[in-house]
Amino acid sequence: MNPLEQTSMNPFDQAITLNEVPSLDDSVSNQVSNYNLTISPDWNVMIGPNGGYIAAILLKAMKNSMAGTPTRSITVHFLSASVPGPAQLRVEILKQGRSISTCNALLTQGQRTIASATATFAEQRLAIDFCDVKMPDVLPPNQIPVDSRMNSGSPHFVPFRDQYDQRLAVGAIPPENNGSGLVGGWTRFKHPRAFDDLAILAISDSWFPGISARQTSQKLQAPTLDHTVHILADLPLVTLREDDFLLVEFSTQTAALGYLIENGRIWASTGQLLAVSRQLAVMLPIDS
Repeated sequence: MNPLEQTSMNPFDQAITLNEVPSLDDSVSNQVSNYNLTISPDWNVMIGPNGGYIAAILLKAMKNSMAGTPTRSITVHFLSASVPGPAQLRVEILKQGRSISTCNALLTQGQRTIASATATFAEQRLAIDFCDVKMPDVLPPNQIPVDSRMNSGSPHFVPFRDQYDQRLAVGAIPPENNGSGLVGGWTRFKHPRAFDDLAILAISDSWFPGISARQTSQKLQAPTLDHTVHILADLPLVTLREDDFLLVEFSTQTAALGYLIENGRIWASTGQLLAVSRQLAVMLPIDS
């Protein structure tokens, strides 16, 4: 990529840049693509990169094989902790149909497998729409108090949240804890860009976990084992400006045997539900 083009790119898009590796083997199927990339340090949680950022890299590579077919679903399994630096990505089309296609991707660093993903891409079908889920009634983003806006002094701040403008509005505002397991608020990129499927996927894993809003016997962290996002709109919506806010809500209502389930919802400010997410995470004491 031309260095001048790279410096003019949105920071998120720059961080998920891929370089396709040409195949020198004629026997390799055209269903398979390989990429080199650099995992950015700007999206670190503390030591390693945020899972939503890693998921967006995987999805971008799979989208390159799908010729513009909309993303409907993606499941990512996080297998090993990644670190900033060089990485390799392999994409394979499992099925390419007229209306529905499926792809998988494998991200590695050296001998370590970092993450795998499977995604479904499909065109719009029957125009039968309904949604019984309502967006939470919260203050608009411009009325969120300054002390409820994520910053370097906030509880749950980690370095990658500098990439977002996050305004807490759902559930108790830390350090308050009402035991509900419910967190969320308004969010957008600090450097505005379109809210496409890559953005929605990154945002789906950008908030602090719902377990932090439950009254547990010890403070916990919750590394994600697998993360699924179902996208419910053809993105980006023409009605969404790049500097608009989205509203996110994440809830943890179930935990057993050292694992928890967190459910998420992402709305446009108009109240349209854009995506739902579900992840399995392991509960670990923060001091361990």
